[in-house]
Order: sequence, then C-alpha cells, then structure tokens
Amino acid sequence: MGENWETGLGYKLALGVAVVTILISLLDMLHAPIFMRETASTKAQVLGQDVVNLVLGVPATRYTVHLSRKDSLKARTALIGLMAYFAYTFLSYNILFKLNDGFLLYTAGFGLSLYATLLNIAGLDMEGLRIVASPSVRKWTPKVMAFILLIVVVLWTPDIAYYYSTGEHPARIIEEGVHTLAIHFQDLSIVAPLALLTAWLIRKDEKMGYVLAPVILVKALSIALAVLGMITVMHFSGTPAAIGEIMVFVIGALVIRGYTMRFYKGIEMRVD
Repeated sequence: MGENWETGLGYKLALGVAVVTILISLLDMLHAPIFMRETASTKAQVLGQDVVNLVLGVPATRYTVHLSRKDSLKARTALIGLMAYFAYTFLSYNILFKLNDGFLLYTAGFGLSLYATLLNIAGLDMEGLRIVASPSVRKWTPKVMAFILLIVVVLWTPDIAYYYSTGEHPARIIEEGVHTLAIHFQDLSIVAPLALLTAWLIRKDEKMGYVLAPVILVKALSIALAVLGMITVMHFSGTPAAIGEIMVFVIGALVIRGYTMRFYKGIEMRVD
C-alpha cells in the first residue's frame, strides 16, 4: 500500500496528537488552578477522561500508527476512529470549559486530530480498495449504527424536550455552569448523521460504508470508555452521575466493544 503524502502526513499528525494528549492530561491533572472556575462535577468528568486518554488513548494511537505503517488497513480505520474521537474530545474541551491555561493545547489537539482524521481518509485508495464482508457484518452493522443513534436519542432527548416544552434551562446546564447543551449539539450534528450515513452506505454495499463503520465503532467505544472513566472519578469525588446514564453507557460500551471485535473478524480489506 505504501505511504502517499496524505497518509504520511496523517501518521505524523496522529503522533502529534499523542504528544499533545499527554501534555493536556498532565496539565489538567497537575495544574490545580486550571479548573478553579468549573464545578466539581465538570472537574471530575474531565479528569476521568484525561486518565482514559493517557492510559488507553495514547498507547492505542501509537500502536495503530505502527500497524498502519505496516499496511494494515484495519489498523488504519481504527486510527481514523481514534483521531475522530480526539477531535470530538478537544472540541468539547474548548466549548465546555471557561477560558483557562489549557486553551492553546486544547486548540492544538483539536486541529491536529481533525486534520489527521481527514488526511488518513483522503489517503485511502478507494478505487483499488477491495473489501470482503461476511453476511453477519452486512446484516448487523446497520443495526449497530441504529443502536448508537438510539443511545444519542435516549440520552439527550429529555433535556431538549424539557427546554422546548418549558422554555427553561435543563438542570444539567444550571448544575454544570455551562451556557448550552454542547455535547448534545456535537452528538446530534456529528455522531447521529454519520451513523445514519454509514448504515445507508452499507445497505447499498458501498465500500465507504465499510470504511466509516469501524471509524464510528472505535470512536463510539472510545467515548463510552471515556465516560466510564468520568463516572468513576465523579463517584470518588462525591458528584455521582445519574444511575440511568451510567447504565446506558455501561451497556453501550459492552455492546459496541463486542461488535467492534466481531466486525474486524468478519471483514477483509486489501488494496489491489
């Protein structure tokens, strides 16, 4: 397969994301004043996510870059999913937090991961790409995309419905001291449409659907693991999450992890 300029640069940017993620995690965990304007719940959530990013996200990025350079297309799609996750994460950091000392690092993390995602997709040889998917993958992947969409709807519809029915801010905004439903916005404008598009493409047996599916799966699994990290830190900091949300993310993480493994076992990718 080799490296064209898009993928070569994409790999370098991905390693840059790993470096910036380490710096962000250490800054957030060791520089006490950084979250002095945030609520205890917000601080616990970001520290939980930082731990997951540092312990799981950084090693996974380095490993998938290594395998991608050895011409593993499956690793390449996993790397794209990780970069999409980091782009989503660092965008939310800049939207949610009040201006703090991490601003430039959060901005660098978002920019690097966004362009690492785009370049690694752009560098795929779609014309020469050959994909053989098992009947199970063709049947179940659209259903799992629908499951991810369902999670988004179940989690965020109550807050949105409350606002439009009462005209008042949901408790989440008041308790966490934010100005809008930022994560709802990201999930409904990015995750949900991409899951629908992926399901539609696979129904049509389009190659891009099989490229996007692992991207969505890896990204969704990364988010679920990050949220479980948040929930753990929130519990020990005395700001526990609602039991309903905990159950949604635990079930979601288990289902998505199981199907991600099944997906990769049931698909072959090569470039002729």
